[in-house]
Amino acid sequence: MRIETGRKRRGTNTSPAALTQHLASWKSNMKIFRFVNRLEEILASLSLAVMVILISMQVFSRYVLGSSLVWSEELSRYLLIWAVYIGCSFAAKEDRHLEVTFIRSVLGPNARRFVISLSYIITIIFCGFCVVWGIEMLNFLERTGQRTQSLGVSIYWVYLALPVGMVLMSLRMFHRLWLVAIKGQLPDSSVVEKTP
Repeated sequence: MRIETGRKRRGTNTSPAALTQHLASWKSNMKIFRFVNRLEEILASLSLAVMVILISMQVFSRYVLGSSLVWSEELSRYLLIWAVYIGCSFAAKEDRHLEVTFIRSVLGPNARRFVISLSYIITIIFCGFCVVWGIEMLNFLERTGQRTQSLGVSIYWVYLALPVGMVLMSLRMFHRLWLVAIKGQLPDSSVVEKTP
């Protein structure tokens, strides 16, 4: 008669080959997330840096040289739009979006996990609506062929920021939902940062 010590989970394969395969897939997913993290940081930072340079050039040109650059203000506006939507995803990754934490701070751990998970699900649904609406708007803009006033490029590229940013943000929210609902990692609501 054979007695097993410990419980074996149903449906799990604990062979070394299966564990190695699971670890390899986890590492490749982490590489993708690291790539997306880096891409978001670079694109948002680059957009803001170019925007500051363009506005500085515009101010110098207007007040020192006496003539203004017609295209710089428009390009700066579009770069700001892209930086904001990419920044939404980055803020979701860092858990830096504005939120009211009073309700969840008075709840117990299980209720707190439910409320946080629900808020993430609502955010994912909102992102989904924004992606659908953004794609419909992109299709409309592609059919009509609208162009920007000063630059003369397709306005399609400006509106593309909405679905791209919302897809990235929904991926971040799915990851946060997984951390809270499955892994049980609650954000620390007791930490209040002091503003200078």
